[in-house]
Amino acid sequence: MSNPEHLTDLRSAYDAVAETYSTALPDTGFEAPLDMAMIDEFARHIRATNNRAVIDVGCGPGRMSRYLSDAGLTVTGVDLSPQMVRVARQTHPGLAFHVGELTELPAADAAVDGIVAWYSIIHSPGATLPVIAREFRRVLRPGGLALMAFHAGRGHRTTDRAYGHDVGLRIELHSPDEVADRFAEQGFTVRAQLVRAPRATERDPQAAILVARPSARPEKSAQSAGNVSRLAP
Repeated sequence: MSNPEHLTDLRSAYDAVAETYSTALPDTGFEAPLDMAMIDEFARHIRATNNRAVIDVGCGPGRMSRYLSDAGLTVTGVDLSPQMVRVARQTHPGLAFHVGELTELPAADAAVDGIVAWYSIIHSPGATLPVIAREFRRVLRPGGLALMAFHAGRGHRTTDRAYGHDVGLRIELHSPDEVADRFAEQGFTVRAQLVRAPRATERDPQAAILVARPSARPEKSAQSAGNVSRLAP
């Protein structure tokens, strides 16, 4: 995300399309099999944790939240758009949904085992990626995973109509290597990276990256730190 004006425009656009978006994409049936394989791998890892707690950030009307919940995870959906959150609560009354931003998640430090940002950074310029990475690191427990999907490439494109409404949206394209590097700078390690060719309904290659927050920072031994002589009696 960028400035308040940008957030206001983005919120208004997704408020306008919330109902038709939910009708067009009611579940994960639209996703490519390769994409679902990444989601299932993420879910498999999170099921092995004690709490299985996940934030679905940029959840929209909750289709991915439902899938992850059905996969055995404890999911909280977060979206910038109040209308998306309203539709999600109506459609999936057993799940929790809240209004929030990528860079200011409504969660305590080290509160969750996983974060899914499924096409949620597509309106975030590259300069914002370090801020997002720091926020993800803040809310993830040590060893936690974050899964992101986005349009692969460089630059941006714009659209003035989406889901049957005249709305202006700027779509940011991200280099998978750049996304991986920005998260690595915040201490994450890359577990998996997928880049696939666009399908007939897609304009750009599609990417998904699974990153992990390290379990702990290993302490340097005296020898590796070059401090043997200082520690010797």
